Amino acid sequence: MGSEGSGAVSALMRLDGFRVRAQTLEAGEWWLAVETTAERVGCEGCGTRAAGHGRRRVQVRDLAVAGTPVRLVWAKRIWRCPEVDCAAKTWSEESDEIAPRAVLTERARAEICRRVGPDEHSVAQAARDFGVSWHTAMAAVVDHGHRVDHLARLGAPTAIGLDETSWLAATVEHPTLLVTGIVDLDPGRLVDVLPERSADAVSGWLGSKPTGWRDRIRYAVIDPYAGYAKGLADGLDHATVVVDHFNAVRLANQALDEVRRRTQQATTGHRGRKGDPLYRIRRRLLAAHERLAPEAFERTLTWLTAGDPDGEVAAAYLAKELLREVYATRDPFAARRALEAFHAACGDADIHELARLSRTVRRWEPQILGWHRTGLTNAAVEGTNLIVKNVKRLGFGFTNFANYRLRLLLRCGAAWQHRPVASIRPRQPRFIA
Repeated sequence: MGSEGSGAVSALMRLDGFRVRAQTLEAGEWWLAVETTAERVGCEGCGTRAAGHGRRRVQVRDLAVAGTPVRLVWAKRIWRCPEVDCAAKTWSEESDEIAPRAVLTERARAEICRRVGPDEHSVAQAARDFGVSWHTAMAAVVDHGHRVDHLARLGAPTAIGLDETSWLAATVEHPTLLVTGIVDLDPGRLVDVLPERSADAVSGWLGSKPTGWRDRIRYAVIDPYAGYAKGLADGLDHATVVVDHFNAVRLANQALDEVRRRTQQATTGHRGRKGDPLYRIRRRLLAAHERLAPEAFERTLTWLTAGDPDGEVAAAYLAKELLREVYATRDPFAARRALEAFHAACGDADIHELARLSRTVRRWEPQILGWHRTGLTNAAVEGTNLIVKNVKRLGFGFTNFANYRLRLLLRCGAAWQHRPVASIRPRQPRFIA
């Protein structure tokens, strides 16, 4: 190994308590011989100055230098107490930077955690970059990821949003498994991920939090799912529950689409095909009528007349637009009048899909009108769900829920506490093997 410029290399490495004694470049990898800077060590048992008792070499991988992998060869001192009666006898020196029996420095382990979290690398990719096994890399993610106390750091939110996403696809052994994401609506940051979509999961999670933390939460935005409402009632009974406009209108769109499909089957005897009138306007029916150009709206009415002889699809379309009118005003009293007009239209139509829609909306009426009092939506939750789905789409999912939750918190929830440099870049590349 070359020793020229080792002092400069030591300064470059910035590894507290260590200095580089020699370095060489072999097979595209820097090998750095390092030792601790301690010269005088006292015995922990009796305080007598310890004597050297040889060295033991330990190899660990560190952060890259200018993009080149680095392997540290630590000449680890073994100390001996010269006092005959001392029980300490011999011991090896230790460092916070390199754990006993470690194959990576602590800053390299933290870097792996950062790459797997915010940088969206797979664990396998991070393991390859550092030349370690998948299990070693995953252990680094678990150790450093669990140090991120997101609840203590972020504080209690004033408004949270709940929504489900799929975790594992259905197999012969189990149906599609859903998880519940809880998002702080103000910064749009993921707070936690629950292993189920159920009332017990929500109430249990809330019950595990300090009372003062829960008391600061004043609002909760959900989709119209009874399980979430019950879980919030059990664990957060003082908060105002809101169903935002997106989820309410989605109920009307689903009912409209069901009526269209049923009418399509009844009038043509088959599912929708390219030339069928109702199939041609299936997307326009779900669009807001004011967003359609006049000519597009006229074509929609023409095809609706041709494919809807009993006017059931038209009635469902009207009901959907009347429910949208509820959200055209922020005045709760005007919104309540608009809701009554919607219920009257559903009742007059005498269509079972609309009757069911009306019952559902009436059951959730206080939460729907909560939007007019708060203006809160689940937009931040939907944005977080897109990130979650993108991570899954990249093939970085886990079949172990604890690892899956940790990954999502690192990617979508926890702002990174310490961001070690990904690669140490020398100011003057002077050291030579």
